Amino acid sequence: MAVEKRSTSSALATKQDVNEPAGKLNTVMETLDKSSSAVTELIMEMRELRKSQQFLSEQYEDMKRTLQSSTEEVKALCSENQDLKDHVQKLEDASCQTQEALNDLEQYGRRECLEFQGLAWSANENTDKLSTSVSKLTEVDLSVKDISVSHRLSGKSDSNPRPTIIARFCSRRIRDEIYSHRHRLKEYNKTHPQERIYINESLTRTNRQRFNKCLLYRKSNNFK
Repeated sequence: MAVEKRSTSSALATKQDVNEPAGKLNTVMETLDKSSSAVTELIMEMRELRKSQQFLSEQYEDMKRTLQSSTEEVKALCSENQDLKDHVQKLEDASCQTQEALNDLEQYGRRECLEFQGLAWSANENTDKLSTSVSKLTEVDLSVKDISVSHRLSGKSDSNPRPTIIARFCSRRIRDEIYSHRHRLKEYNKTHPQERIYINESLTRTNRQRFNKCLLYRKSNNFK
């Protein structure tokens, strides 16, 4: 009986000794299975990351090419814009030269002309006779025949009751002589302060603007 009990105990001990490593092995296997699953998931994540990386890389290359293309296009546009600016500048220079040439031509056409300011307006007036009478105040001997044509530059108005008269002389010599003696009008203007008369060169609009700027500059700087 005692022998049978010992045999049973020994068998149980042997079974326990066998089951213990088996349990540990099962635990290890489960751990390996979990690790394998984790590794598989990690591999799948790595693949997804590689796909994402490849996609981002392709996107980056596309953006890089687009940027390069845009940069080249911007450079081309800048170059074209500069060419257009240069062309516009040349046109502006040519236009200024043309306007200056036209201004010189117009001024040359006025070389026999003088302007008389301050002469009273009257109905049915004869501007040739008015111009002659003023010219005689400068002590220059001339007649109506010395005037080619004359007229008022504008009509009479409340703001301009004595419009300027422009006269073209038949001789430039006579015109220059009258203009050079215009200072003789000072005595007349002193005795007729309400009817001051002035003789001026006939200037183009451009030259008149330049002349007025010069007068303003001289006045502001007290030039004599």
